[in-house]
Amino acid sequence: MNSSSNTTSFATLTGAYPAIDLASALSINTDTLVATGATNASVVLDILFRNTDASNIRNFDIIICPTGSNATAQYNRTQIAVPASAGNNGNVQLASLAALAPQLFDIDLAGNRLITLESTMSIYVRNKAALTSDVYVMVKQRNF
Repeated sequence: MNSSSNTTSFATLTGAYPAIDLASALSINTDTLVATGATNASVVLDILFRNTDASNIRNFDIIICPTGSNATAQYNRTQIAVPASAGNNGNVQLASLAALAPQLFDIDLAGNRLITLESTMSIYVRNKAALTSDVYVMVKQRNF
């Protein structure tokens, strides 16, 4: 961040909800950029996954790295499993990264879970199987 004052930083806070469609027929092991830190940094409060496939759980690697370094193995932080129909039929809730991998998140002074992204940092998801239906990814992000 460019400011050492939380008051100044939060006074200039803006919300962003980037949404990405991981389209049906996406090839196996495709890295998709879902979030990048804003000029003065960002915090990610959660990443939500909606799986339109009614039959298959979908596994994704979560990669947090300097932008463009997603092929470097040590930045692959964890793999999550998104349930079939997650967020798509009213019976299975959206899959939340904060719930599936809470260890990736820091806790701020107010007790909120977040991932801090400096302007050079990004988050990618890598599908571990070719997709047969769309998966939608939404990032709850705040930019400074």
